[in-house]
Amino acid sequence: MKLVLASAGFFTPEIVAKTVELVGKPQSEISVAVINEAYAISFRSHAWVAKELNRICEAFDGRMELVNLLALDIQTAKQRLMQADVIYVLGGPTDYEMYTLTKSGFVDILPELLESKVYVGSSAGSMIMGKRAPTEVHTKIFGEEDSYGVTKYLELVDFAIMPHMDSPKFHNCTRSNLEEVAPQVGAPVYGIADNTAIVVDGDSVSIVGHNYIRI
Repeated sequence: MKLVLASAGFFTPEIVAKTVELVGKPQSEISVAVINEAYAISFRSHAWVAKELNRICEAFDGRMELVNLLALDIQTAKQRLMQADVIYVLGGPTDYEMYTLTKSGFVDILPELLESKVYVGSSAGSMIMGKRAPTEVHTKIFGEEDSYGVTKYLELVDFAIMPHMDSPKFHNCTRSNLEEVAPQVGAPVYGIADNTAIVVDGDSVSIVGHNYIRI
């Protein structure tokens, strides 16, 4: 299993380079399949989506496809995802992300995808791979109140991920606030800034970037 669990996707050349290393192909040949449903229900500027997609196109010259899980049946989506080297999951409201990926069937095909693909998460796309913090923590840190019936994330890693630490766009995601709410999670908590990513390569866990805390 090869995961790049980032706060804001390919925010730095170092995160791009680590992804290339995990894929094991020339950077110019790497193809990326993007899943981006979750942002759609967020009533705020979506300029960040365009910026993230642009960073993907700038980093890689291979095929970049938006795989819409709500428009395609899951077998068609799987066929398209299997053609990519990297599965890139964008952010948005985290519990809605989990709800959508479960409802669409993506969660069911993910184990097979992870056998041969590098998974890159951005924000909520990273959070769903770990432990879920209680809803009151999401509300305090990110302002997310609706759980959409979600009580658990995928737990493919045994820690919780809190992205956008110290970002001016997420005023409550500060080191001190994360330290305050961490005991409610019941698992280790990583707070990561937008220039940082957690990398999982089999049993190895490492950090790209230096702006993070582990509680």
